Amino acid sequence: MDWTLFGWAGIQLELPTTWEISGISGDEKNGYLRLDDAEMPRLELKWAKSRKKKPDLHATLDEYFKLVRKNYKRGGNVSFRRNVELIKDEDFLKDRTVLGFSWKGGIRANGLILHNPDTKRITIVQVMGRLKENWRPTVLRIFKSISDYGDPQHTIWSAYGLRITVPKNYKLERQKLLSGYLMFAFARRKTRKICVERYGPAEVLLNEYTEEPNPLETWFRARYAKAIRGYGFEVTPHNEHGDEHISFVGQQTRVYDSVPFSPVLIVDKVLKRSRLTFIIKHCHRTNRIYVVQTIGRNETSEQLAQQVAESIHCH
Repeated sequence: MDWTLFGWAGIQLELPTTWEISGISGDEKNGYLRLDDAEMPRLELKWAKSRKKKPDLHATLDEYFKLVRKNYKRGGNVSFRRNVELIKDEDFLKDRTVLGFSWKGGIRANGLILHNPDTKRITIVQVMGRLKENWRPTVLRIFKSISDYGDPQHTIWSAYGLRITVPKNYKLERQKLLSGYLMFAFARRKTRKICVERYGPAEVLLNEYTEEPNPLETWFRARYAKAIRGYGFEVTPHNEHGDEHISFVGQQTRVYDSVPFSPVLIVDKVLKRSRLTFIIKHCHRTNRIYVVQTIGRNETSEQLAQQVAESIHCH
């Protein structure tokens, strides 16, 4: 079984690569996520901010059991157990409250409910399996890998083989998880934005541009014609491990750019130009195109785009 690091909303854990997102709701403060394999639901995550220093986790678990009974009652009666000792690692239990639980119906599950006083968040994670499945090693590996502390500077986001790392102060605004297209859009204030997109299959998208000197750049200019209108760009193509990479670094053009007067330069400093950066990567091994876009008011926009692009491991 192959494993990968999965991240969402500041929660990180190791999961089998065959488990993929099947349902999402909420936001980074309060939300829900489910992952399935080809046969059945496998993992559920539920998180919520709590204002209480010592929230009643048993009461929270009671409400969660009501949802479980409602969603998984088809297989017959569901029986629950709480205070199940699943994790004995003292480092894992340090500085947070953890309760283990299990339930059994048509399928069975083991779960943890955690309260982290630093993040002020309650997290519930449960792993599900068939009744006669030997899944304990899988459950223990997942539980031992859980981190609800997160990186103090960055947040990992994962979906369908794509994993990206963005600064923690950028919040997820929206996402699209479609066949052939993934998109994550983040924002910090109104003027600073990050957007990461993945397209596939690349050979189909680039097929009509094969006669062009640079099919990837031609595809990008056609696909993003509206987005890049009104900007002047410095374009830098290069290869990395046999894959094409192109960076577009630009800023807004002004109607007075051709006016050679120093007062104009003073005005331009006051009205800081919006800087737009694109990093386009064509990964031959995965047959996909990745586009990282950042918008900001200074040179850090380009550095941010490079950092996010480098966090994408297309191989």
